[in-house]
Amino acid sequence: MVNRIEIERLLQNKELKELWQTIQQELPQLHFYEEDDSHSHVEAQIDFLEKCISTCNTLLCKYRLQEISIKDLYTYISSYSFKVFCKQDLLKTENSEIIIDESEHDYILKELGMSLDEFKQVLKIYDYIEVASDLISYYLQTKHPDILLEYYESICDM
Repeated sequence: MVNRIEIERLLQNKELKELWQTIQQELPQLHFYEEDDSHSHVEAQIDFLEKCISTCNTLLCKYRLQEISIKDLYTYISSYSFKVFCKQDLLKTENSEIIIDESEHDYILKELGMSLDEFKQVLKIYDYIEVASDLISYYLQTKHPDILLEYYESICDM
């Protein structure tokens, strides 16, 4: 089991932050959130990454595979192929069409106070957590590609 302190340290990792800055410079056509080090934002990032790791570990256990550790994730940060993976992931998201289920329209319009187009634009503003969560996807792609799709399906349900 990975604890929150290890996740916070990963998110504060200098190399990971430098990778994120490099990706922003190399993909100027994309839109990125300003860095937000507020306590609530950091806690939300930790929560999200904790859920991703937990989901990954649940699948790994299901198939009797060794659970992922933060140490496993650190090994990829300086890898050129991981950087390429992150950039491809962001570009794939940017170029994909966002389809919003009709049942969500009222919530978006009334509760969020946005038009559907505004909401779609917000979904295509990228945050630092994208790179951190890509570490898990990259780990699965390189070590256990046979469960990657199941992982993606599971995190979509979160």
